[in-house]
Amino acid sequence: MTETLLSIQEAAALSGKSIQTIRRAVKSKRLSVKKKKTPQGFNYLISKESLLKHYKIQASLFEREAGGLNTGKEKTYSVAKEFATLEDLKKLQKDIEAVLEDHKKEKESFVRFMKAFQEKFVVLENQLKLLESPKKKWYHFLFRK
Repeated sequence: MTETLLSIQEAAALSGKSIQTIRRAVKSKRLSVKKKKTPQGFNYLISKESLLKHYKIQASLFEREAGGLNTGKEKTYSVAKEFATLEDLKKLQKDIEAVLEDHKKEKESFVRFMKAFQEKFVVLENQLKLLESPKKKWYHFLFRK
């Protein structure tokens, strides 16, 4: 019998625990793991049997919740019990169009704001240059050569 290995995310989802809880259990060696080397470091693959044993989950319950978990490279997706109707798709299309229109308005507003900011910034730069220019005394103008 081959050992079933789960990623940390899969183990967390199937056990009902958080990812951080699973990581702590791995670190304290309460769960048996295999390390898989990646360019970024290591991925930990958790033994399904140790997960069942540590969290006292019944195998039949585990399989029912997992829906026949496939741990190969291909992902499994659950199919919805109902299909979307044409009305649902039209409503979704209207919602997406409304969101896109809102995004367009927000983008235009942002562009106007940035232009106003840029204009004010140029004005302030000019004022700063005037303030930094050397100040001449009134009598320097009288005795120019």
